[in-house]
Amino acid sequence: MATNNFMSHTGSNGSKFSDRIEQTGYQYSRAGENVAAGQTSPAEVMNSWMNSEGHRANILTPEFTELGVGYALNNNAQ
Repeated sequence: MATNNFMSHTGSNGSKFSDRIEQTGYQYSRAGENVAAGQTSPAEVMNSWMNSEGHRANILTPEFTELGVGYALNNNAQ
């Protein structure tokens, strides 16, 4: 997404996050996805997520017991 200078829960090929998880072979029973763009710090990202009902629910769902984090920077973005 950074390479293509866009951010969405839907991949540039139309994939859902669950499609992308399954492509890795990762075994899961429940999953959620929080993505962000435009914030300038991790604190700003967390503030945005905690002020969003859906993202906040993902963070606070006790059934989610594992976490994956990624970060990408597009130095060519305008």
